[in-house]
Amino acid sequence: MCKCYTNNKTMYCGAKALTLSSFVLGAISIGTLSLSVATDSWLFTEEEMDGVIENMTIKLPVYVRSGLFRFCTVYPDADDDCVTMGINLNEERLEERLTSTAIMRANRVSTVFPIVSLILLVIATILSVIGNINHDVKTLISSGIHILSGLMLAVGIILYISAINDEVGHRPKPSEADDDTKKFGYEYGWSFFFAGTSFLFIMTTAVILVSLYLQRNSKREDLVKIIPGLGDVVDNDITDDVFATNNPTIIL
Repeated sequence: MCKCYTNNKTMYCGAKALTLSSFVLGAISIGTLSLSVATDSWLFTEEEMDGVIENMTIKLPVYVRSGLFRFCTVYPDADDDCVTMGINLNEERLEERLTSTAIMRANRVSTVFPIVSLILLVIATILSVIGNINHDVKTLISSGIHILSGLMLAVGIILYISAINDEVGHRPKPSEADDDTKKFGYEYGWSFFFAGTSFLFIMTTAVILVSLYLQRNSKREDLVKIIPGLGDVVDNDITDDVFATNNPTIIL
């Protein structure tokens, strides 16, 4: 039974509780980040495009749903027209005049970071399982890789948001646009928020793994192995204390 106990008004969790928490949060973070990377609901956009019907030029609304690798034009009364894209985004089927396409091209750099983050997260989770089974330093190494994975994901999210702001910052909002100005609106989808949620789970798992390792290695000999040079500092402090005890200072 995994329990937490209280000592001097401070709550502590046992090794079993921390181990179980790291396993559960690690699995959740991998699941949420995998869904975020694989799905195409990062961004929903709505804009107007010039079209010709019966020799008349009119503004047609265009709805787009996009992810890291898919660009889907949404039709109210028909199936979505989706394009799977590579890193270079060399697709003739994409409409060059759409702002949504410009956003996708600008976000090619940020696409790499969530993928690298997911790879690091899988490696960190595997090391976490092995480290918890063997009770060795792999637990601490896993915590460091978790932090690196979270930082990579955070950089990717920041670059993604920055690219969108750069493309749409100069455009008026739908409520501010007049009849002669093309309207453009956007909102983030659930895939984007899954990525943010995964970041929180990743960093929480890293903290739990550090706490778990320190709890299992709380003796001075164990800490000396973790922190290089700590043994010399401790030995010097002990020597100074012994010298001070054997040679007391007389104060008149």
